[in-house]
Amino acid sequence: MRFVSVRLRVSPQGPRGPRGAPAADLSLRVRSIAGDHDVLARVGLLAPGTGGPVAGADEHVAAEAGPCPGVRWPVCADVLHDRFPRPYADAVRRLGDLTAAHPGCRLAAAPLTGGGWAVVDGTSRTVLPLAHRVPPDQPLLASCLHAWLVAGHTLRDIHDIRVVHGG
Repeated sequence: MRFVSVRLRVSPQGPRGPRGAPAADLSLRVRSIAGDHDVLARVGLLAPGTGGPVAGADEHVAAEAGPCPGVRWPVCADVLHDRFPRPYADAVRRLGDLTAAHPGCRLAAAPLTGGGWAVVDGTSRTVLPLAHRVPPDQPLLASCLHAWLVAGHTLRDIHDIRVVHGG
C-alpha cells in the first residue's frame, strides 16, 4: 500500500517535459480533447512547486492487486494495479474481478503483454486499452489516471500518454 500525490498542470507548448515542477516519481504528458496536461505523481507528498497553475490535485491510497494472503490493503485502496503483464482478454477479466470484489476502488489497471495498459474506471466498469508508451514497470500510471478522473476528465478523452522527463 502506498499514499500517492498527483498534480495535473496544463502543459506549456513544446515537446519538453514540465519545467520548474516539483520532483516526481513519474511524469507523464497526457494529450486529450481537453488539451495537453503534465501529470506528476509521487509516492508520499508532492510539494506544490513552481510548475505553473495546478489544473487538478489528488491524494489517494494505491495498492498492488496481487495475491497477498492476509493483506487487506486492496479493500481500502482507491487505486489497484496489477504487476505482471497479461493478454488483453485476461486483463479485462482480471479487472472485472477486481472491481467487483473491491467496489470502493475508483480505478484499476493491468499492464498488457505487447505493451500498454488495460484500465477500468470503477464507476463505469468499461475496460480501455491505454498508455501504449508507458512501460509495465510504472504502476504509478494508475494513480495518474485516478487524478485525471478526479479532475473531472474521462478516460475516453485521452488520445495519448507518454513518459516525460523534466528539462
